[in-house]
Amino acid sequence: MHHLPYINTRPLRKALCFLSVTVLMLGSSCNPVQQDGEHLVNLEEVTDDEEAKLRNLDAAIQRNGQDASLFARRARVLLSKGELEKALKDVDDAIALNEKNMSYLFLKAHILRAMHQPAEALALALKAERNSYQNTALYVLLSDLYLQLKQPQKAAEVARKALALDPDNGYAFYFKGRAAAATGDTARALTNYRLAVTEEPELLEAQRDLAGALVKQQQLDTARYYLQKVQKQLPKDALVWYYQGMYYQQVQKTDSALWSYQKALALADTLQAAHARAGFLMYAKGDYPAAILHFEKAARDNNHNIKYISALANAYERTGQNINALEQYQRLAALQPGYGVANYSIARLKAKLTRPAPVVSQPDTTTITE
Repeated sequence: MHHLPYINTRPLRKALCFLSVTVLMLGSSCNPVQQDGEHLVNLEEVTDDEEAKLRNLDAAIQRNGQDASLFARRARVLLSKGELEKALKDVDDAIALNEKNMSYLFLKAHILRAMHQPAEALALALKAERNSYQNTALYVLLSDLYLQLKQPQKAAEVARKALALDPDNGYAFYFKGRAAAATGDTARALTNYRLAVTEEPELLEAQRDLAGALVKQQQLDTARYYLQKVQKQLPKDALVWYYQGMYYQQVQKTDSALWSYQKALALADTLQAAHARAGFLMYAKGDYPAAILHFEKAARDNNHNIKYISALANAYERTGQNINALEQYQRLAALQPGYGVANYSIARLKAKLTRPAPVVSQPDTTTITE
């Protein structure tokens, strides 16, 4: 099984705050165009009493509906409240009033990210960069978006740009670590996660992923420390339970591992890696129907995984699903031409499927008359 894809089960709240606070602060310093009358806003104050801020902004917009900065400020408050459609409308109004302010495009990219539209968010963030909006927050956002779009090389590249501007930025280290993990470089990921935790000790996702990297590197004592720590603070994070399952597998506690994977899947049923690992544990127990249920949900990320395809094919065959088994063995043979086991299994299943069905004798219904 390959690297674990990122599952966004919980927003990086502090990271988003860091990124959002800089929307106008950095935008005003890096963007050469700024309208008179637009004021910087401290989002850390916005979060103190969001309803009061909204009331004040509503009143201000009623008095001056041509001030783009007011719409942008209200959009950020709405974003922090999770009222995304309203936030999107406000930022669109801000852009319509002042299309040259690239910080508004940056803000809209954030809103689209929260709306699970990474491709659209990426396009806006890149447009802002092309128009001289170049700062740490932008590159951190770009790194996150590239990862969501499964482009880890580009994610690493923009994370390095963020670190060139701010060498101690914990969020940049975190996304750089995730980019390394996505390419299978666990050692590099581990280094960057450590740096992220050092620079941003409250960034729980970095501690979580550090724990996962430590398990993969078999540094189990340290991994257990971080797992216990983040489990208390992120009890509903699927990845925490997934890494806990990996830890239990490493220490040969397979029942606990299976329970942890099932806990992870109860929180995020789309977590392919957890399905695959749970499938292998069920397969080892001889529970082939349960193994198949998990394997089938792990198909997307395991199209070229020889071990996975072999186990799925065998599980199908053992449950009498010979056509499905044949299909998997054929995939296996295509991936590894000359693989004897696959070729033998294909021949055996074809013979079984083409063998004439046994003739069942019918009862004699002839009426005997005298």
